[in-house]
Amino acid sequence: MKKIWGFGIALAAALGLARVPSAAAAETFELTFSTYLPPAYEYVWKPIENFVKTVEEKSEGRVKIKVFHSGQLFGGYEELQAVSRGNIDITNMTGTYPSGTIPALGIFTLPFLFEDTAHMERALKAGLIDLGIAEELREKHNVVVLGLAPWDPYEFYSRRDPILKLDDFKGKIWATTGAADARAIQLLGGSPTTMSSADLYLSFDRGVIDATPRPLLTGIGRSLFEVTKHITLATFAIDTSILAINRKKWDSLPEDLQAIIKEAAAQRDKEQFERVGAFITDAIAQYEAKGVKVHRLPPEVIDELRKATQPAVDEWIQSVPNGQKYLDIVNQTKSNK
Repeated sequence: MKKIWGFGIALAAALGLARVPSAAAAETFELTFSTYLPPAYEYVWKPIENFVKTVEEKSEGRVKIKVFHSGQLFGGYEELQAVSRGNIDITNMTGTYPSGTIPALGIFTLPFLFEDTAHMERALKAGLIDLGIAEELREKHNVVVLGLAPWDPYEFYSRRDPILKLDDFKGKIWATTGAADARAIQLLGGSPTTMSSADLYLSFDRGVIDATPRPLLTGIGRSLFEVTKHITLATFAIDTSILAINRKKWDSLPEDLQAIIKEAAAQRDKEQFERVGAFITDAIAQYEAKGVKVHRLPPEVIDELRKATQPAVDEWIQSVPNGQKYLDIVNQTKSNK
């Protein structure tokens, strides 16, 4: 009897130990995803939806992601702080908003730096954000970058006269988004005034502003085709869409789940690059159909504008560690290299 009893104890202990790994493997994680962007911004929103779907499916339910959009939890300027503190787990930051805190992010909105979104993609693959941006976010703000994708480029909207040469910037009041584009417009001879996209329509309609550099998506979303006559394509700047997660939450995840999230983030980046490319073609056609005249600046004019705004680039280089190395990668990944 003693032998049987002893065998039962050993068997029970063995079964108990055998259950430990399966319990750990079944551990689930609930993540809160917050973005100020609305679902109407499809080329950003659809990749987010697919990212969430992929993570939940490939983790077989071990990861659940609850998404809050349209600024339900935090606005664009608040997202870095919110994910840093752990108030939210994941966010999709627009690069201009945290660039005041992390000046290196200004690389993406320096004037006339990138040829197009394909150029940005090549620069990212060459390690652009690994020169300090990713490390600063991780070490100083407890934020891990999962991926980075573009908005469609900033182009020039004008109320009356087209922007076709350097002199066309002068004598106009320009609605700008932040310090980087305001400085560039100032160097081009315009008068910048900071303004949110929500105020553009009425400001154009009432003649308060003459022009603005904004993505094509903004113009469609804000119906600027009703109050502007011209759009000039020049790839003035390309803002970024940064998918990021709280570092503490990231470190708490098992390696297999981290791998699933990384893979889904890479797919999200690829999808957004593709969607942006398709959107640009479609948006130009929409503007033309609505009576807006679309102009393209020739390379020699863009070179002239680039030279005029070079002081803004030089000032940025001096203010950021590894500033010149960032510029080197951008120059080395141009299409003519």
